[in-house]
Amino acid sequence: MKTNQDLLTIRASVAAVCSALLALALAPDAQSADTETDKITQEAVTPAAPATDAGVNMPAPAAKTGVASENAELIEQTRPTNYVEVGAGHVGKDSYKFGEYNGLERKGGYGVGNIDVRGGGTYDSDDARRWRITGTDLGLETRDVTAEYGEQGRFRVNFGYDELRRNRSDSYQTPYSGAGSNNLTLPGSWLVPVLPQVSATSPNARVLSPAVAQSSALVTGVLTPPSAGQLATSAGIQNADLPAFHTFDLYTKRTKSKFGFDFDFDPTLDFKFSVSHENKDGNKPMGTVTRATGGDISTIIPDPISQSTDQFNASLNYTDKKKFFQAAYYGSIFHNDIRSVTWQNWALATPTFATMSSAPSNQFHQFSLTGGYNFSQTTKLVVNGSYARSTQNDSFLTDASTPVVPVSSLEGLVVNEAFNIKLTTKPTNDLNLSAGYKYDNRDNRTPVNIYQYADASETPAANASFPAGPNNPYGAVLAQNANANRPYSKKLDQFDLGADWRMAQGQWLKGGLEYQTIDRSCNNATWIDCVDAATTKENTLSAEYRNSVLENVSGRVGYARSKRTVGGYNDNAFLALVPYANVIPAGQTMSAYQALQLYGLTGYGPVLGYNGGVFVNNTFFPSNNALSNTLYANNNRISELIGMRRFNMADRNRDKLRSSIDWQATDQLSFQAGVDYNKDDYSDSAYGLQEAKSWALNLDGTYAASQDLSFTVFYTYEDQRSQSAGNSYTANSNTTTVNGVSGLSGNSGCDPYTTLQQRNNNNKLDGCLNWSADMLDKVDTLGLEFKKKNFFSQKIDVVGDLVFTRARSDNNVNGGNWQNNPLAGIAGNTVAAYYIAAAALPTVTTDTIEVRLNGSYKIDKASTARVGYTYAHMKSKDWAYDGMQLGGLSGVLPTLEQAPNYSVNVIVVGYQYMWR
Repeated sequence: MKTNQDLLTIRASVAAVCSALLALALAPDAQSADTETDKITQEAVTPAAPATDAGVNMPAPAAKTGVASENAELIEQTRPTNYVEVGAGHVGKDSYKFGEYNGLERKGGYGVGNIDVRGGGTYDSDDARRWRITGTDLGLETRDVTAEYGEQGRFRVNFGYDELRRNRSDSYQTPYSGAGSNNLTLPGSWLVPVLPQVSATSPNARVLSPAVAQSSALVTGVLTPPSAGQLATSAGIQNADLPAFHTFDLYTKRTKSKFGFDFDFDPTLDFKFSVSHENKDGNKPMGTVTRATGGDISTIIPDPISQSTDQFNASLNYTDKKKFFQAAYYGSIFHNDIRSVTWQNWALATPTFATMSSAPSNQFHQFSLTGGYNFSQTTKLVVNGSYARSTQNDSFLTDASTPVVPVSSLEGLVVNEAFNIKLTTKPTNDLNLSAGYKYDNRDNRTPVNIYQYADASETPAANASFPAGPNNPYGAVLAQNANANRPYSKKLDQFDLGADWRMAQGQWLKGGLEYQTIDRSCNNATWIDCVDAATTKENTLSAEYRNSVLENVSGRVGYARSKRTVGGYNDNAFLALVPYANVIPAGQTMSAYQALQLYGLTGYGPVLGYNGGVFVNNTFFPSNNALSNTLYANNNRISELIGMRRFNMADRNRDKLRSSIDWQATDQLSFQAGVDYNKDDYSDSAYGLQEAKSWALNLDGTYAASQDLSFTVFYTYEDQRSQSAGNSYTANSNTTTVNGVSGLSGNSGCDPYTTLQQRNNNNKLDGCLNWSADMLDKVDTLGLEFKKKNFFSQKIDVVGDLVFTRARSDNNVNGGNWQNNPLAGIAGNTVAAYYIAAAALPTVTTDTIEVRLNGSYKIDKASTARVGYTYAHMKSKDWAYDGMQLGGLSGVLPTLEQAPNYSVNVIVVGYQYMWR
């Protein structure tokens, strides 16, 4: 909600703009001697001013109707307008969010500069040379400048430069020195955060909050306040660590330079070439995890960005009346100047560092041939084929935590082959037909290797569970993260048929049929099939009806139905990641994969309760639990729930509905409306994405009260929803009590168990552990606009608009989980564990309002003065930022970043000079 001060600011600023326009209107009329024809011509050829990113669009007067409009079109085609605009603007308040993409993130003044200047021979001369220089937003970091020179029918040369700054956050804080570089260190005064009333040794970032440090904790079942010594310890940590936190702005800036050259050999043959160089610099937030403390310790670091991309385009083009042909090349070379980022672990007293590699440099080169032939005026064929290679060969980073790295680089290679053909024909005046075929083969030829590593900052395991020998073709390896890369390949075949039939005057019916097959594989490079679904097939049938029978009403409605089927979903495809699942571990008689095949299981293991710990050598599925991860040489359990389906490789039915209507009620009043609906149904997936739905409503109305005054109002509503299902896997066990008690509480609605042992024996069967999530996003947008020409005077035009947006995001969760009772066995408490039902997350809200008022005053035929004002306001609440505050999370270093909120005023004044 806006405060009274906000409203006063809006009123005062609007009044100031109106006063300025009124003063201009009462000024002496320097053009009183002009003839009426001169006035009409001048008004007709006045160009629209460029939109500035000053938060204020400053439009020029629109052309009048009738003869003036015809004159304007003719003059614009033969004598284009030149203009130069200069001015100044002022932003009333700092806001990275308001200035996220428009360059107006800082309070203070900025320059307004726009230019469009042309020259060369006139349209009625023999001189075919032309040149043009354009520039927009020259005073901001969103500037764009182009220059071109050429001779019509011979050649053209063009240059360009543009910038774009994306502001991420100006409230992010970090204690690290070296922010902005790739080496982050903590100050020498840093003390490891611990919360002494909870643990005197375990790292706990919550102690950085004085409120948390002074709170009581459960000690042997009793809520106990911190002692004087514990308070002193906490205060010492705060005094040492909190001063180190400092604000560091997170933003990225892209700058792009480009050059192009076109040459025409003759009217049928030409050559085009262009090259661009793009730099991207700045910092973005990146979450990191280290395990040097024996548990997960997280830090959100400022990840430095310094990278460049060079792109090349070249084509030779031939065109005549019957056919065309093009041979083209496209290349992209990406280079990352930052190979890695190193940061100090905040949870260890002895300085310990972790290192993460950055995105590797890579290249892409593509050659293509395209041709078309007109068999007749009604039948045409177009064919395209391309061949491309993507390569990545940066050297690996290694240290003591990577004991097995068999090669120095990935030697990554992906070959893309594509072919497209489309035939269109018009057998009758009322019928258009088309048929097409698309082939796209992404062949990943990257060699497969086995790499062994420890999780970040974790010491590698010491003992080899897979010794060298006849049963181990890969060599001795530790039972810790011996993973193979998986070079995914994908091949697509798609057939399309389409028809567009004019049923009667003003009525059309359009239909289409699409058949698509996608084959996925690893080209036999991995020891076992690496994809969850080798083949997916999808058929789509679509129809659309268009009607414009009535003179003042037209509309359309279209519907498409798609059905995707997946054959043979492979629940064990994850084993391609761990080749040692096919090697017999030390002390065993079979491999993990042999055990799965023998018993017809997946890595999830039997869906059974506790069996005393006996199953397949007493190790592969102890207590009927999931496959033991140490027996396939990985530190993480990577088996999947039975019935889990990845959404892009799961059976799916898709429905799409599109509709719109236009109604010209009167010459002055018109309406437009549209409704879109989408639904994806994954009914065959037990876990994973279940359903995704969205619909949108658009309403738009315009009323032209007169030639000088018009109003527009629009409203949109967007609704997106997705539903997912999962299970909080908990291993079976035979634990009987917590502190000597065994009772349960809160589970009457989901399982029949009454004792802790019953629940633990049946954890894999526990219906209480199933959950579902319903995520919902709703956005309402309302907009109003008015345009008034000849405001108090024929010299003044005014445009105003208001846009209000209200967004809401909800995440409702059904299900829950068990929590041991911290007071079990104390003071007669007989409950060992409580079932705690999940609760919906707080609603994420974002409300924005933007008011714009722009006016222009025609000083004379060539000169125009402009005044603009914008008020922008945002208020948002997002629970995700709560965990970033002091006292938020124990294992995550806080960043104190705030949800974006702002109220910003922008005023801009400009002068534009135009000539021909």
